[in-house]
Amino acid sequence: MTAPQAMRMLRAGLFAVALALSACQTIPYEQVGVLPPPVEVADGSPERAALNARVYDEAVGYVERLFYSRDFHGTDFVAEAASRRADAVAQPTELGFYDRLEQLVELLDDDHTQTLSPTRRERIAANEAGDQRPSYGMVILPRGDERWVLRIRPDSPAQAAGVQPGWKVESINGASPHLGVVAREGRVDRFVFLDEDGERHTVDLAGVPMDPLPRIEARRLEGDIAYIRFDDFDRETFDWYKTQFDALADAPPAGLIVDLRSNGGGSLNLTGLMLSFLFDRKIDFAVTTGRFINRIYNTLPPARPYLGPVVILVGPASASGGELYPAVAQEQGRAVIVGETTRGAVILSRAVELADGGAIRIGISDMTTPGGVRLEKRGVTPDIVVETDWNEIRAGRDPGLTTAVAQIERLRAEAAAGTVSALPV
Repeated sequence: MTAPQAMRMLRAGLFAVALALSACQTIPYEQVGVLPPPVEVADGSPERAALNARVYDEAVGYVERLFYSRDFHGTDFVAEAASRRADAVAQPTELGFYDRLEQLVELLDDDHTQTLSPTRRERIAANEAGDQRPSYGMVILPRGDERWVLRIRPDSPAQAAGVQPGWKVESINGASPHLGVVAREGRVDRFVFLDEDGERHTVDLAGVPMDPLPRIEARRLEGDIAYIRFDDFDRETFDWYKTQFDALADAPPAGLIVDLRSNGGGSLNLTGLMLSFLFDRKIDFAVTTGRFINRIYNTLPPARPYLGPVVILVGPASASGGELYPAVAQEQGRAVIVGETTRGAVILSRAVELADGGAIRIGISDMTTPGGVRLEKRGVTPDIVVETDWNEIRAGRDPGLTTAVAQIERLRAEAAAGTVSALPV
């Protein structure tokens, strides 16, 4: 297919989507890069209750209109929303209100349907912009709704308090850790951790301003193996990614390791475009089924793809596009997948603005790989499993990366012998 033909097909697909979604024009979908100012009201005030009521009703209405599963996965969502409304509206704070709203949407059993409070959106935007923000100094590893301490940053409150990698976060201020309490400078939050021996540690931590950790990384490892890590599928990351593959074309490495262990996803189209750099042919990369339209997504190869040995690192924090990318590469026999099973959160979603400056992200289409594999609640199973070893992590070593390097060397040896295989032996 020529580029003009591909563009005509894309325009036709976009026109069909526009027609199908014409009934939803009144829905205030999130605009990328635009963060509405939060509405500030006093805690415990009548204004707080009125705002809670408006936001609650908006969020429930958008879920009823847009959620891809018409039976709400067997939950009587309308009745549940009605029964929980009074308690949510009565919450005196933003944190309490969004805790109740999140508990409601959790009944849908869909990781992509989630709430974003105004405070949480501000934190995400600051992180993406590279701004300093209050932090406890912990890198957290999600496993479903559970949270584990993956790394401790030097000179941080967590390091000073003796928090260790491998500790499970049981609660923050008495609430479930997956609800995402935001650190505030000068405010003390109470964490309860569970260590590997089953002992609980109650630790009070206050947020201090810290620079965010980089979300992209590229380097050459020993043996001339290229390593790239990126945590998002967005336009800025795509531009950086393309530059990295231009460099690979100019100076081909012995192999490539793509690290998606902290990639939570992003744009579906950009996921496909970035995956295309591993192929010299057109590929399908997703199939979606929704209320309004069903679609097969595909992409053409770039001018200069990388066709050498590839290993992709994944783990429980790999989600959405961070799962689809390795799943399709695995399905096509293009890469060896190393690490742990991914999160299993692969649904097409969109965020909708709420009246207080928050948002609700809603799953709007089911999704499978081109081969028909539904990754939701299942995840990507690695070809080579490398379990988390907290002793190795505490010692500053990375067993997954070590295994990935060994697999590149194996693939190189097979290529030299003329017996190339995409799967481990």
